[in-house]
Amino acid sequence: MAPLSRNVFCHMKDNLQMPLLPLLQGTACVVIILWGARLLSDLLGPLLLGLLLAYAVAPFPKWLMHRFKLSRAKAVGLTAVVLSATGLLIVSALELGVAGLTVRLPIYGQRLAGLYEQVTVFLSAHGVEPTSLAVKKVITPERLSDITVFLVPAAGAIFAKGALILLVAFLLIVEMLHGTEGKPGSLGEILTKHGFHSRRYVAVTAKTAAINALLNLVFLLAMGVDGAVLWVFLYFFLDFIPTLGFSIALIPPTFITLLMQGWKRALLVACGLILTNLIVDNIIMPMFAKHELSISFLEITLSLVGWAFLFGLPGAIMAIPMTLALKELLAKNSRQTKLAKEASG
Repeated sequence: MAPLSRNVFCHMKDNLQMPLLPLLQGTACVVIILWGARLLSDLLGPLLLGLLLAYAVAPFPKWLMHRFKLSRAKAVGLTAVVLSATGLLIVSALELGVAGLTVRLPIYGQRLAGLYEQVTVFLSAHGVEPTSLAVKKVITPERLSDITVFLVPAAGAIFAKGALILLVAFLLIVEMLHGTEGKPGSLGEILTKHGFHSRRYVAVTAKTAAINALLNLVFLLAMGVDGAVLWVFLYFFLDFIPTLGFSIALIPPTFITLLMQGWKRALLVACGLILTNLIVDNIIMPMFAKHELSISFLEITLSLVGWAFLFGLPGAIMAIPMTLALKELLAKNSRQTKLAKEASG
């Protein structure tokens, strides 16, 4: 009886160990891939933003080919001209915005010191002891000079990364367009086959973010906010990050307005930006997205944390599209596995 029980126990132990080995192997592969992606985040970040831009722009050459019966070469050429001109305009506006903020840094330092003194007087009048750290000791001419030295090279880096993102987007658009044989390139076929929901999300978000950015630009210029173009460009990309992106993009223009025009105008700017966001999310967005995307709030939160940890800001911007593409790929593989089991059974 003892040998029989021992054999049964060994058989059960082998059955438990068999699925454990593939699971450990799969986990090790995932860890290695994530570790490599983390190491290459500086390179993969612009590639991800280029993919996002390609998904957003790809409908334009397809529309040209369908609407005006243009050839693939003409549609690609016209798209390249429009994309290059738009990118050059945006990058030039960013350069001017960063340069303008750099010149006005001493003024912002003086206004911030004055604001700190007002807060200190207010707190002292209400019996609250202010902190011993004075803004005047933190924001000195030497520190402002250091900030200026940092911002000027950063503007050049923005131009270089912007050019790389445009180049990647253009190459991906060429791959995704149908060739003379009626089929896209090998990479374009993969992106087209496994990215329906992510392409749809990017296209819809790009349209609504552009509309919202245009409304915000007109509003900020009318309110006389410094660096309006820079904040609007920042808002456009952060609009791809649900909820958190808008909260982050709201801070810079509101804070600059607080320093330069007082708290009443800053409150008005914040309320105006919130109002435009509500209008776009509740009125304009439903016009483009007739069906809700199949992703929960928990999945959104986890995807933001995970992809942002791996790739930084580009990962946070591309978190939802990449999560949708991953879910779509897993769902297709699951259906294929199920069909294969049914066929073999």
